[in-house]
Amino acid sequence: MDSNSILYQLMDIRMNGIMNEITNRDEEYQKINQKSDVFSDRLDALYFHKC
Repeated sequence: MDSNSILYQLMDIRMNGIMNEITNRDEEYQKINQKSDVFSDRLDALYFHKC
């Protein structure tokens, strides 16, 4: 089956929706994600400060 078929696209949309739902409900994941955002922002600030 062609990976660009309508069926594959629909399955991809459905799986993305399910995964987003799971991660949105997972409190530990959300905490890790927030900490990651803080570190990512700091790293960006260091990088852009050099430029």
